[in-house]
Amino acid sequence: MNNIVFLNGQFLPANKAMVSLFDRGFTYGDGVFETMRSYNGKVFALDLHMERLTESAGRLVIPFHPKRIYFKNSIEKLLKLNKLNHEGAYIRLTITRGVDYGRLIPSQALKSTIAIIAKPLDAKIQQYQRNGMRAVYLSNKRSLPHIKSINLLSNVLGLIEAKKRKAQEGIFTDGNKILEGAITNIFISDGKSIKTPPIEDGILPGITRRLLIELARKEGIEVAEISLSKKDLKNCKEAFLTNSIMEIVPLLKIDDKLVGNGKIGLLTRRLQQSYKYMMLRQP
Repeated sequence: MNNIVFLNGQFLPANKAMVSLFDRGFTYGDGVFETMRSYNGKVFALDLHMERLTESAGRLVIPFHPKRIYFKNSIEKLLKLNKLNHEGAYIRLTITRGVDYGRLIPSQALKSTIAIIAKPLDAKIQQYQRNGMRAVYLSNKRSLPHIKSINLLSNVLGLIEAKKRKAQEGIFTDGNKILEGAITNIFISDGKSIKTPPIEDGILPGITRRLLIELARKEGIEVAEISLSKKDLKNCKEAFLTNSIMEIVPLLKIDDKLVGNGKIGLLTRRLQQSYKYMMLRQP
């Protein structure tokens, strides 16, 4: 696929976009990123993604002072160039510390590398939303959980393990405590209220997680951000996973055990519909 990408201010064919072998993103995984979803050519929750990207870069001491309108216009132009402005699309914005010929400790005054890609959504997403997903427990957890770092080895290994066990997602754990998925946040429900692990437990502050909590509370659904155990998931009536690309996906099985009765819960379906409506109303 030779689509158009954005690299350091230029729109280029993907096979012409070159990043130095000395870029710290390549040599050390020294960078941050955001994945976003667009609807009809408009990026959903762009401000929240830029806010988190800026915070992640700040934690890594990567100078990054984004101008919202610049990135908004660049992403929308990229969508048009790739003929993705009339459908949903996957967008990834990556910032690395930049090219550095020095040692592990960063040199001074480096210029960040900025790259944006856009591509069609995976066709499996709708299938997961309709039919749910299966997950497995993982015995490790994300490194630097509050930073959306491009160093995703724990997540990669987690998904490899999940696939080996014929599942689509892996759930990080800390002993008996459940944390988050390799690419998602997790919620459980008794059919009336919802619970999700708190940020303080060492999870990524997901954008969809944040928006869903706000949406549920507006609809009068009780939300608790509280530590959860494997027993809590075993005993819940329904559960679901969230991220910016897949939105809300029912979780029907963990390891070889059914979640609830193994069917998609009514509250999960309600929240899926409410969330979709919220996104389609964006200006």
